Amino acid sequence: MTAHPAEAVVDLDRYPIDRPGPRRELAGAHAATFARTGVAELPGFVHHRAVERITAESDDVVGDGHHSEVTNTVYLGMPEDGFDPDDPRTRVVRSSLRAVAADCIPPSHALRQLYEWPALRDFIRMVLGVDELHPYADPLGSLNVADMGPGDELGWHFDQSDFVTSLAIRPAGSGGHFEVASGLRSPNGDDHDGVRRVLDGDESGVVRLRFEPGTLLVFAGRWSMHRVTPIGPGPSRLVGLLSFDTRAGTDSSELLKLIRYGRTTARDVPWGEPAREPAS
Repeated sequence: MTAHPAEAVVDLDRYPIDRPGPRRELAGAHAATFARTGVAELPGFVHHRAVERITAESDDVVGDGHHSEVTNTVYLGMPEDGFDPDDPRTRVVRSSLRAVAADCIPPSHALRQLYEWPALRDFIRMVLGVDELHPYADPLGSLNVADMGPGDELGWHFDQSDFVTSLAIRPAGSGGHFEVASGLRSPNGDDHDGVRRVLDGDESGVVRLRFEPGTLLVFAGRWSMHRVTPIGPGPSRLVGLLSFDTRAGTDSSELLKLIRYGRTTARDVPWGEPAREPAS
């Protein structure tokens, strides 16, 4: 059997996801952690040489990215009327970054090879504890490189999706820390007082996750408020975003595409289509 190109990217000695049995056993251990904390961290998932390759390949495409700056509430909406000015539903945060759309990331890019590897998708599916997991149908948003330079940041927010999968590629020269405030949302509702305290600068419940290039992160961002602190001088912060969904055919809204990528349609390139569903 011909090896998949992604097998040259992952440290398979440490993370043997290329074989069904070890993949299932490894996913089970991380699934328990994810179910308990909403975070599954796999440091060194991509080995050092591959990180160097992905960094160079990402720097080659960031010029094709679109820089956006938006303000919204932590719930990714506009301020709501009828609440006290200190209520988090009335307060806005700032987010700015450069996003490289999927149609700018060619098949030769190691990040795309990793994203399209069925073994990785099956592993993430088992970590999440779901029956199905599909490539995101958005031809712009299925696979992104997020590039954050001096002055960029992601303000405190909850995600609208259940989870996000990311690969740490390069830390910022200064700043750019990923911080999480958990316990502020549950299926029963939001702790608005707790959210307000964090927005006011209370760091007692804030955890800073270490940025280690090569780390694969599966994160339940719908349930934990999080941010990326402002970027200072030095090299930009690079992260790969690999988007999947439990439902086939899930796409982004036209408005979201326009804001994030500056356009709503993909370029005429062979890899502009969502990844097909090859057999595992």
